[in-house]
Amino acid sequence: MSDQYPAGEPYQQPSPQQTPQGYPQPGYPPQGYSQAPYPVPGYTYPAYAPEPPGKTMGIVGFVLAFVIAPAGIVVSAMALSESKKVGYPNVLGKWGLWLSIAFTAISVLYVLFVVLAVFGGLFAAFSTSSSFDGYGMSV
Repeated sequence: MSDQYPAGEPYQQPSPQQTPQGYPQPGYPPQGYSQAPYPVPGYTYPAYAPEPPGKTMGIVGFVLAFVIAPAGIVVSAMALSESKKVGYPNVLGKWGLWLSIAFTAISVLYVLFVVLAVFGGLFAAFSTSSSFDGYGMSV
């Protein structure tokens, strides 16, 4: 192995011609690598735009409209309220609210129909004949 710096001589910065092979010259990036471009002065990168408030709740309210409609009314109304504060048109929140109201109304009408049908049938069964006494026994 040869001694690159002989004893007795002061240390000197190697010139570009003396740079050992395999190492890049000072001030230059290694070959095959590119430097990231610097931003133009006075230009800033755009800020991260957060998700509009109420958007996620609008989606949840829309899904709940099909699963548990009364809960969909509550969640969709909360989503619309949050979105209205910042002026975001929450379409899924509106659809979730209207569908939840419609499905709740249909469910209430169905339950009312079933209850009336059951009690109406029971009432009709015991009141069609006049040959019954007050206790459901025939005379």
